[in-house]
Amino acid sequence: MTTSKAGHAVTRDQVLVAHAAEMIARTSMSTPGFAQALAAQLYALAPVKAEAEGVPNFEALAEVGAAEPFIKATASWLKRVQRWLAGDVDLPAWTEEGWVLALEPEWRERCVNELAARHGLIGARDLGLDGCPVTAFGQLVSRLGAAVEATGVVLADGKITEKDLPDLPRMIEALLAVESRSCELRRAAENVLAAVGKAQALRVVS
Repeated sequence: MTTSKAGHAVTRDQVLVAHAAEMIARTSMSTPGFAQALAAQLYALAPVKAEAEGVPNFEALAEVGAAEPFIKATASWLKRVQRWLAGDVDLPAWTEEGWVLALEPEWRERCVNELAARHGLIGARDLGLDGCPVTAFGQLVSRLGAAVEATGVVLADGKITEKDLPDLPRMIEALLAVESRSCELRRAAENVLAAVGKAQALRVVS
């Protein structure tokens, strides 16, 4: 799913909300489940801010073991998240990172890619110490197939024109996914070269 329009008519918070809403509609994650995942991420990222903003600490409430405070906090927080999802209240900027992390992996990747693309960037992840390059390569191959299929539909007549408008979002999303996985692997290779003092300038071969 790509929500951005030309000229960025769709705001960042609308992109975040759209991806969360579609994830809830298409996966087994319910709105209450997402609300609890969001609260957990907000506390993990900024516990002082989360507490100050009235985000319930469900882990602490569960440890207390009292049902009434837990149920009351759950209902109150769920209503707050539902208002954000419905667009009745603007999503606060400080919740953005936690919101993205609360998404399931596939939807998180799509959301990050779209937000990055709005600024001409690529939402690539860092493989990190525990990252698996073989897994990243497998994901790249999988996404290449999707990109070829989506782009093939658009290029069936050899051109990209306004006639392709219905298929362009899917094509863009598929290509962004390929770019993201490619950047992961490139960064991993560059990190190894840098570690042994053999870092090379990036060359783009046409």
